[in-house]
Amino acid sequence: MKHVFFLWGFCLLLSFSAFSQTKGTVTDKATGRPVAFANIWVENENLGTTSNEQGEFKLGQTSLEGKTLVISCLGYERTRVPVTGPTLPVVLVPSAVALSEVTVRKSAKRTKRVLNAIDNNTQYSFGSNGTPWIVAQHIPYIASFAATPFLDEVALVTMNNLKKAAFRIHLLRVGEKGEPTTPLLQTPLLVQAPQGIKTVRLDLSQYDLQMPAQGLFIAFEWLIIKQNRYEPTDPETGERLGPARISYEPSIRTYAPNSTGHSSWIYHQGQWVSTSQREGDAISFATPHFQLTLSN
Repeated sequence: MKHVFFLWGFCLLLSFSAFSQTKGTVTDKATGRPVAFANIWVENENLGTTSNEQGEFKLGQTSLEGKTLVISCLGYERTRVPVTGPTLPVVLVPSAVALSEVTVRKSAKRTKRVLNAIDNNTQYSFGSNGTPWIVAQHIPYIASFAATPFLDEVALVTMNNLKKAAFRIHLLRVGEKGEPTTPLLQTPLLVQAPQGIKTVRLDLSQYDLQMPAQGLFIAFEWLIIKQNRYEPTDPETGERLGPARISYEPSIRTYAPNSTGHSSWIYHQGQWVSTSQREGDAISFATPHFQLTLSN
């Protein structure tokens, strides 16, 4: 039996006469170019979305005027924008992040070490029905990693009802309080999940990244965009099952809720929070399962 935990976003049932979405475009202050897949939330509410590849977004089933949007994207400073009308221009300032330079070359004769090995038992998973969560698993550092210090591959299991669905993977450093912080890669990895239950493998060897001394976080980001939207239909009648059954693909495999020894965090309204602090959410009961391969 498979268990899928959906990260629900709440909505209000409103009359069509009150329908009015808030729209906007997110751009980079330095370049003026659109910022794709920015994370957008209504402050202090469990309502959010993702900007598309052109930086455009739509949010809400009714007017949000008088409220505040929180906009963030890894690699940019978080910003708050008051909603003063139906259309909002949003400008993000790039973060001043110094990326580490690689000075050690890999060995021509490579040895590999696999951490958190994935097996064929996909019993638990997470999905999103419209909330732009980012969930991260902490991979702690141990001294024996010195023999295989390079990040070679990340693997995860996705469950996808569409022909393909896009998501992003982030590799993040560990902060002073144990939280995810700055990126190891300046640009997140944009990945396509194939249809069905599949193991997706990401080759990291080309980046020559070393495991940081504090360990790292591997993070999965749902993209709340049109091409990821899935609305199931009744197999007998072909009728759509309604808004309550809409999901944004893919789901990802997790550890069992009672699994121990794993640390996970969630990115919510532009801030990282340990899942142990979020009582009552499905996210607090399990941790995303990433397999990491190291090499020399």
